[in-house]
Amino acid sequence: MTLFMMVLGTVVGSGIYMKNSELLQQAKNPIIGIILWLIVGIVCVLSVIVFMEISSSTRHFGNGTMGNWTKLFISRKVASFFSLTYVFMYMPSCYAFFTGSFVTFLLQAIGKEITPSIQLTIYLVAGIVILLGFTTINVLKPIIGEKLQFFGTIFKFIPLIVALIAGFCLIDKNSAMFNGGYAGNDWSTHQWDPSLFLRGFGAILFSFDGYVYICNAQKGVTHKEQVPKALFFGMVFVTAFYLLIAISLFLGSPDGSIVSLFEKMFAGGKSGEEVSLSVRNASRITSNILLMIICLLNVNVFIIIGATSIESDADAKLLFIGKDKTSVSHAKTAFFQVGVSIVVYVVFILIGFLITSHGWNGIHTDLNWVNDNIFKGVPSESQALIYFFNKPSEYIGIIASADTAIAFIMIDVLIFAAVINRKTNKVKVEKYNGVISCGIISGIFMFLFSILGIYAFIDPDPNHKTPWVQTSGIWFTVSMIVSLLIVLIVFLIQEHLFKKYPFKNGFDGELSAEHKKIPSWDQVFFPSKNSGKEKRKHR
Repeated sequence: MTLFMMVLGTVVGSGIYMKNSELLQQAKNPIIGIILWLIVGIVCVLSVIVFMEISSSTRHFGNGTMGNWTKLFISRKVASFFSLTYVFMYMPSCYAFFTGSFVTFLLQAIGKEITPSIQLTIYLVAGIVILLGFTTINVLKPIIGEKLQFFGTIFKFIPLIVALIAGFCLIDKNSAMFNGGYAGNDWSTHQWDPSLFLRGFGAILFSFDGYVYICNAQKGVTHKEQVPKALFFGMVFVTAFYLLIAISLFLGSPDGSIVSLFEKMFAGGKSGEEVSLSVRNASRITSNILLMIICLLNVNVFIIIGATSIESDADAKLLFIGKDKTSVSHAKTAFFQVGVSIVVYVVFILIGFLITSHGWNGIHTDLNWVNDNIFKGVPSESQALIYFFNKPSEYIGIIASADTAIAFIMIDVLIFAAVINRKTNKVKVEKYNGVISCGIISGIFMFLFSILGIYAFIDPDPNHKTPWVQTSGIWFTVSMIVSLLIVLIVFLIQEHLFKKYPFKNGFDGELSAEHKKIPSWDQVFFPSKNSGKEKRKHR
């Protein structure tokens, strides 16, 4: 039961909170969105079997990270490149996404028109303060961050369960399944263009990301024979849970998002202009505050994971940490990761606010412009405000989904390496039934999902009504190319430093012969349970 709950606590995160609406905007059909949730869930369930075998390679030593496993199954250089991709792309985009989403929900809770220049100031100041603040707390008082995450693991299920029930109770013509569009976005259950099935994977993959780390939890389990069943059925449950939540949101929410569903629920089942102003304000404030809390909890957990990942990969000799190469402090890794993340956050916030594109007039945009150009003069103050506050942070959401797709490509490479390992026996593992077939099937489909997820952001307008250079696709493409070039340059510099200052015993093993106290993933998500074990151990 503990492992089963760990699956739920690790995998079920903010993706379903934040990304279901993005999926709908890309797939243009809520039914297609539901089908995509099911397909991706099944593939992730199959891949869990493979990662059970992969993670058995570090059961008795090291820590279970993508970099560590890649080093064992493929090579140290590939592992170093993957590790740097996590440090400079994936982790920063996650930090930035949850921080930017917090500010967006804050502005929506305020519910008043704020000029883009003032919005930009709020995004920059509040975002940097949040990232530095949570990092400082986790460095100086890590127990606070651990307790926050333990609370968050439980708390985040409450709104989801409420949403699951509310969505089925609030079905009406204004729901996403029937309204044909909301807040400047269009969709329909009558759109069945085959190309629409190729979109939306980035948003869904973001919701399942993190599941590979639960496989390493078998390290400290007493009855190891129960681990495969617990993890497998845990992922099956998560897939079914996500599917039901998605159906509920499409049936009850005007735009497929939880925040809009809550606004509707608190307003007594009504939405938009048909709700009285006082009720509309109360429902808007309450629902957005809930999402703000969820965002802060996720900022906290990624700060914990980000620092821990760098420590683990540095200990595995995948990252260059200086000439002495003896150890790296938790404070340095935490502040280095947050420093990179702040740069990424600021860059994409500036792109969102300053660059003009279809549907956004840059820093000069105001509510009148949105009403005239997006809503064509049709009175819809609440929808116009949602659009007005969401559009500037759009790029951060896009880059977070795309970087997740890249992370899944790395996961996919490791899956195929595990399948090949069955023939070469390069790495000693505990062999599980079905790994070869599950690995081939999940590997092929996961690669397709990742590539299509990235393509959907490169070409965001499937009907090509807007010139590509006026869409978000141009800036997304440039950003991805620049980001990958930065990772490549850092990788080449690091390789030069490794040659200049070689390890005494080569790249094998870990930096220190002593056991490094790097928290495992179950300690990150269930700190109180593990601290209890430590207390009993010392009695």
